[in-house]
Amino acid sequence: MKQIVRLSLLMWLVIITLSSCKNNIPKEARYIPKEAGFVLSFNPQLMKDKLQKGGISIDTLLQRVFKNDSLDSKDKARFNQLKDNAGIDWNSKIFVFMLQKTNPDNSVSSNYSLLGAVKDAGLFESYLQLQDELKGKEIKKEKDYSYLVNGNGSIIAWNNEQVIATMFRHTQKPVYDTVAMAFKQPAPINMEAEMKREVGRYFTQKINESLASVDIFTAMFKEKADGYVFTSANSSLAGLSMLPFQLPKMEELLKDNFVTATLSFEEGRIIAKSTGYPNELLGSVLKQYAGHAVNLSLIENYPSQHINAIVLAAFNPEIFGGLLRQLEVEGLANNFLEKAGVTSQDLYKSLKGDIAVVVSDFDITQKEPQFKTDEKSMIRKKPIGKMIVTAPVGDKISFIKLMDKAVEQGVLKKVGNTYKAGVPVSLLGLYIMADEKNLVIASDSLTYTAYISKRTRSVINEEALHKFKGKSIVFYVDIAGTLNGLSKESAGDFNKSLNTAKTTFKDIIATTDNFDGKNSKAALEIRLRNERQNSLVTLTGLLADIAVDMRVQARREKETEEKLFPGGLPAIIRTN
Repeated sequence: MKQIVRLSLLMWLVIITLSSCKNNIPKEARYIPKEAGFVLSFNPQLMKDKLQKGGISIDTLLQRVFKNDSLDSKDKARFNQLKDNAGIDWNSKIFVFMLQKTNPDNSVSSNYSLLGAVKDAGLFESYLQLQDELKGKEIKKEKDYSYLVNGNGSIIAWNNEQVIATMFRHTQKPVYDTVAMAFKQPAPINMEAEMKREVGRYFTQKINESLASVDIFTAMFKEKADGYVFTSANSSLAGLSMLPFQLPKMEELLKDNFVTATLSFEEGRIIAKSTGYPNELLGSVLKQYAGHAVNLSLIENYPSQHINAIVLAAFNPEIFGGLLRQLEVEGLANNFLEKAGVTSQDLYKSLKGDIAVVVSDFDITQKEPQFKTDEKSMIRKKPIGKMIVTAPVGDKISFIKLMDKAVEQGVLKKVGNTYKAGVPVSLLGLYIMADEKNLVIASDSLTYTAYISKRTRSVINEEALHKFKGKSIVFYVDIAGTLNGLSKESAGDFNKSLNTAKTTFKDIIATTDNFDGKNSKAALEIRLRNERQNSLVTLTGLLADIAVDMRVQARREKETEEKLFPGGLPAIIRTN
């Protein structure tokens, strides 16, 4: 896993420093199957220009990541070989895509692929044969492509235009034999044949079988951006067969729901904008049960000047009933709930549809040990913070019915017209107060009392607060304040990266608009402390420090291994 992370960081350095692309509609789309559930793409040209404008080059990155010892020299040489002599065309878009499917035996297959361009197929083959981990592996030729199977569930395939590196996972579960009344292990799979069959179709599929035929996918590239994201609910359809019972219209509700997003690195901030495209059935439900804007009054009197996170949501509770009716299971749900003395309507009508979550004063401090000792391991660290979760009551009758049921189960206790936490909830360290107007869950009684008194005003970033207005969902995190609450010991070998992150990030603001009848839009903004420098340049500095910390950690592990096992790691440990 660590090797994968290290290679990913190296690949990131290549992606963000090299090359250009000219065509807005990617030719690579024909290699990506139509049912891909997730696709990520980067525009290297725009990213390269921003890095160069910020004074960042491949040489400066290499100098920062690699030092002068033998291990670093070897890895630096491998990096340069990949960059200059691997036959890969770094002047084209880079794609990452994911697929998942359920097989006839109910096992689950998933794969993750990295798609790039080939400049010289012969040189690329020579590069593969020079890698220590691939020596002895046979390169096999097919009519439309060549491939090489690695022994770790991965395969590399290429033609004269593209190369696709794919990692496979196939999860099998024991099958219950109703005759023998026992679970049996499924027949072993031929992983190599499965990998070859799956990757082979990437190179041979027709245009209408690929994402090149999906207008929503190709249209997002018309907008200039550094990166693009596409998700599809179609990848989850195969998993429906694994449900213990089939829901009518579930496939119709999930099919052809898409989300596209663009990613841009600007001065002092990273901007992501997304658009959701629901299918006709889901769109009709969203339109019929349109929501409202978030209720900012729920956070106006939070008693703290050090807010770490805010989550606000506003929705029409009737939408849950609408979905149950569309799925034709409302009656089934009510029959199930009838034994508890409630209905599905009681569940979703009990709350008004406004929810607020606020977390503040996050800090990890060192507490005195129970017994006096100089042992560092005896110093107890405990996360400390405050929290309020509040939700105004909707239908009072439904709400009281649900609360009374909780009292019967011992989860809550009733004092007059007020509901408080019962023993099980109190053991979790939560403080609950509910009446016919509000449900409030707090981290402690003092925070609740200060919040409900409304004697203080919350200290919230004004720019963030302005962006909250009129939205259906709001998410805010004060990254700088939260990271400052982490102790140095919690970072371990990544203390250098943590310190860099503290001086890099400011906060995150994410918002979602209400459905407008056709689609729904959302935006995410990561704001950085350095408002004058392009965020890609700033972020590259952090990634370089992470890479350095990882290399230091790997070096320490290697030195420890050599001290413990001078003759090399025993085979029984190495294989496990």
